[in-house]
Amino acid sequence: MNKQLFAACALLLTGVHGHSQAVVELPPGGDAGSFEHELLIVTDDLGIEISPTLSGIFFEDINQSLDGGICAQMVQNNSFQAYRVPDAPAEEFSQSDTIFFGWTVVSRDGAVGRARAVSDHPLVKNLERKYNYDPGDKYDDEQRYVQYCVRFDIAEAGGGYGIAANGYGIAPAPQNVPRGGRSGATYSNNTQRPSLPVVAGTAYDLGLWLQGEHYRGKVSVWLEDIDGKVNSNVIKISKLKDDWKKYTGRLKALRSVDSRLVITGDAPGTFFLDFVTLVPEASRLWKGGKYGPFRKDLMEALDNLHPRFMRFPGGCASEGTNYFGQVFWKNSVGRPEERLGFRNHWGYWTSQFVGFYEYFLMAESLGASPLPVLNNGVTCQFAGHQYIAPLETEADRQRFHDIFVKDALDLIEFCNGPVSSTWGKVRAQMGHPAPFNLKYLGIGNENRGKEFWERFDIIYKAVKAQYPDIIIVTTAGARDAGREFDANYAEIDAKYADTYVDEHYYKGDDWFFNNGNRYDRNAVRGGQGMTYDRNRPTRVFVGEFANNGTNNAYRSTLAEAAYWLSLERNSDMVVMAAYAPLFCKKGFNKWNSNLIWFDNRGLWRTTNYYYQQLFSQGGDRAVKHVKQWGDADRNIYLSSTIDTRTGTIYLKFVNAEAKAKAIHVSMNNTADYVAEMEYITSHDTDVKNQGGQNYYSSHPDVDSSFSYQEAITPQLQTIGPVKAMFEFTMPENSVGVLRLVKSFK
Repeated sequence: MNKQLFAACALLLTGVHGHSQAVVELPPGGDAGSFEHELLIVTDDLGIEISPTLSGIFFEDINQSLDGGICAQMVQNNSFQAYRVPDAPAEEFSQSDTIFFGWTVVSRDGAVGRARAVSDHPLVKNLERKYNYDPGDKYDDEQRYVQYCVRFDIAEAGGGYGIAANGYGIAPAPQNVPRGGRSGATYSNNTQRPSLPVVAGTAYDLGLWLQGEHYRGKVSVWLEDIDGKVNSNVIKISKLKDDWKKYTGRLKALRSVDSRLVITGDAPGTFFLDFVTLVPEASRLWKGGKYGPFRKDLMEALDNLHPRFMRFPGGCASEGTNYFGQVFWKNSVGRPEERLGFRNHWGYWTSQFVGFYEYFLMAESLGASPLPVLNNGVTCQFAGHQYIAPLETEADRQRFHDIFVKDALDLIEFCNGPVSSTWGKVRAQMGHPAPFNLKYLGIGNENRGKEFWERFDIIYKAVKAQYPDIIIVTTAGARDAGREFDANYAEIDAKYADTYVDEHYYKGDDWFFNNGNRYDRNAVRGGQGMTYDRNRPTRVFVGEFANNGTNNAYRSTLAEAAYWLSLERNSDMVVMAAYAPLFCKKGFNKWNSNLIWFDNRGLWRTTNYYYQQLFSQGGDRAVKHVKQWGDADRNIYLSSTIDTRTGTIYLKFVNAEAKAKAIHVSMNNTADYVAEMEYITSHDTDVKNQGGQNYYSSHPDVDSSFSYQEAITPQLQTIGPVKAMFEFTMPENSVGVLRLVKSFK
């Protein structure tokens, strides 16, 4: 099609839609020749409404994402609970009362003493039992409530006897990984190298609880580097009480060097230590700490994704591998020292210093709707369903109600209830009288089978009876198709048509390139001949997707971005979508493709992150576009939308070929626009922004070439004023968005 014919089509469409006809302008120097790629945008032919919640994030506590990650509290094993953890391999947690994972015993200048974990001096007396756990499981319920602290018995004070907190440090070498474990299986559980990433001139707020036993000496606290050189002021605490007391202070770092927090006594005698915290000053926290103890740079990266929802605290991590490792949200709220940590699904300790309350604050600070996921008494299928809550007897059913059903109902009250309600009052006491306005609730993750659906049904009916407006998210299983997928959808079609269905798939590039029609109106869903029927209330939530085989090589970005455009084009059916996993700490990966990689001092945004950022904003309605180029060129993928309030047009594109593409654009109106294009591109599709897998600032072999620089970042090209007809070029192997901002002269 040549320019004159294409222009005639534009004028014809203008007339059809009842607008005044006008001469279509050619760009300066334009001729009437033909173009290889011509595109017509029909600005007043509106399509579907774009889901306002399409672009979101999924936070799972995997890859050291929480403690040692977005949580800015720096002391690992800060309450000494990583000891004799039920069902944990011996390599993961301490089995000895004189070994404190993450800590090193300090004995200076002839000091003689003993430090050991004890449970006969609990910091919190009468710790509240919020759940009546199943007496038929294999665990002693008292295991959940045992509080360990450290008892110091100093015989000879010397230059000081105590312990030092090393922080969340580097991974062991691969040869030290337990048999059958993934790289990083024991990565931070016992850091013995100083790893607190302190910055010169920055103050760190210290908190610790001490109790004396007629102890007459002082307790000193300071920072020091790997060579034992003092790296802060020294805090001295004297006249210890014979009961627990919290002490606070500030340590200001002298040098930007990895350090450890040293705590020592200077006289013979006995004292106890528990719940040690070290949090950077407000300037180093996200929004000054207003929304919790979150690391500033990681949260800024999330904010720049403009997420409209946040799913948490995990998929598999929400269910746990066994009964002891399940997430029970009530254990994560209230005073931090009263919260119950646990070994999470991915094999490390979750302190719950950041708990469900802080997750809700996190979502609120990002302007994202919270989407918590609760387990329903069926633990993770990939861990073999080690526990399924019994329903055989009346006592079983009552316990299921008191634990799992009430967890759902009470969480909604915690989020939305008035301050006069039981759980609304708890929310207010924690500092948030206003409701969190919870709209969505996930029940289960990648589940299947009779046991799951029987328990899901009980919770679903209870929630709908009391909170009919809450949208419940259920599951299609762990794969994009197959027997499990079909069986789950059959249950949903028959009984739960008003739910959002969480679909997960981790696939290769070819799958993402070739399945852009998955959610089209007439596309077949699964193997039962059904379609994604817009006339039914069921909608899709793509809760987890990624190419998990390329380790975030740039080529995966091209494939995923092409697929993402199909989600936007079908967002009348797919109302939410999120890449997974979100975070990975360098060297500590349980998963090899992650949106953001980081270490203790910085981060690397992958190119997968950047396409998500580029595509996170757009119009509220689809707008028609007509492509005119040969069928042989299937490497260009498009989605066009318009902001009906401002008139701005967004043309999102992927050019998945190592060849630039000149595009001649015609529009069926004569409005004035200012055009700009933001994009990423690379000739080399094997590039990884995060670089080497274990190359991070705390590694002992790091050299002067270390950098947080990213190889591929967005570029902004200002095209300038355009009107009716213009050209732009999609660079080779590019992902981008052309923005046409209406000019009001």
